[in-house]
Formats: sequence, C-alpha cells, structure tokens
Amino acid sequence: MQARSKLLVEAITGKKEEHIGQDRPGEKWESGQVDMEMAREVTAFMHSHSMAAAIGMTRSVDFSDVSRVLDVGGGSGCFVISLAKSRQDLTGTVMELPAICELAEQYIADAGVSEQIDTISIDMFREAWPEGYDTHFFSNIFHDWSVDTCRQIAKSSFDALPSGGKILLHEMLLNDCGKAPQQAVAFSLLMAIGTKGQQFTLPMLVDILESAGFVNVSSTHSYGYYSIVRAEKP
Repeated sequence: MQARSKLLVEAITGKKEEHIGQDRPGEKWESGQVDMEMAREVTAFMHSHSMAAAIGMTRSVDFSDVSRVLDVGGGSGCFVISLAKSRQDLTGTVMELPAICELAEQYIADAGVSEQIDTISIDMFREAWPEGYDTHFFSNIFHDWSVDTCRQIAKSSFDALPSGGKILLHEMLLNDCGKAPQQAVAFSLLMAIGTKGQQFTLPMLVDILESAGFVNVSSTHSYGYYSIVRAEKP
C-alpha cells in the first residue's frame, strides 16, 4: 500500500517521492525544533480540526478505567481537556515540544481545567518518557509516521507504562483491504503528501502494537470516521 501511495503522490505532484514535502511540518517535529510561529499556526489548526472529534469521543467511548492519562503529541490538549471536563477525578498531561506546551497551557487554562491537566516538554524521539500514567493517548499521531517509526513510538509507550497500563490510538481506520471508506482513503493520501505516514487498517495497527509487546488489541467506533484502538501492557 505504501508503494502505491508513493506512485499516486508522484503522479499528482509531479515530484519524485524523495523530493516531496521537504518543508512538511512533520520534519520540524521529527527534528525536535518547532518555532513559535509554526507552533501557533499548527496548534490552532489542529485544535479547530479536532475539537468536535474530542467531544464526540468523550461522549461515545467508555473511559471509566482511565485515571491518569499522558496525551502524547497532544497539541492544544483538546482531547485530554474534553476528558477532564467529563471527569473531575481524571488527571492528565500533554506531552509536547516546548513551544507547543506553552500554547497548550493557555488552551488548558481557557477551558478551566488547569487543576487537572498540565504539560511536560519531552522530545518523544530523543528523551525518556515520564512514568506514573495508567494510559497513553495518541490522536492523529501514528498516521504521521512510517511503520518503523510507529513501532518505535509504540515501544517507547510500552516501556513507560506500568503493567496493566493502556495505549489508546485515535485514528481514522481504513478497512482491511485498504480501499475504503473513501474519506479515510482521501485522508491517507493527504498524509502521504503532507507527512511521512498514511492511514492504517486495524490489522496493521494490531501488528505494530503487538510487536511492542501489547496484548488484547481491540477497536471501538469513536466519532465520525474515527475509532479508538486500545491495547494493554501485560
């Protein structure tokens, strides 16, 4: 599927794959260097893009077994903010790069959940992940990266979680053949053009998570075309 995506992107853009998207925002995130101007633009865009899905997810998915959540690459924190507003006993942290953390703190304060949610500046590719969380949450993160990088992220999550800890992936899933629904296929093409990634099928995510050591992988519809893929650390 990745090979077909590359050919399609090359046909649309007229560029060879190695020259496509050299100025993608993901390149900055991967380097760990995001200036405030880019941080503000991307965070505002993703907040408006994701807020409805965050509220919908909170209303449709059971999070009763989640107490302390690490929102990895959480941007504005809209997902963990929505969880906090629905559960006064839930606490969490947005793990992001420094500029994003500075912006997220304002979103968190504006939502009135600063007593429940904080931020931590961590480069997820280069620094040790914090411990003390029963759940790691990722929204629209895995689809930014190659399969090998997703395996690395999943292993970092696994190593930082306690036994019984959970990983939650909020993604728009392709069906098992990778050719539907149309909205997910279109989103996958967007990811191929704008990032190093793609949308995944559930079996692909099962393979990635199980390769890191997770078990009991399952999927639950969340909101719109989104699903929550859940797995546990034994």
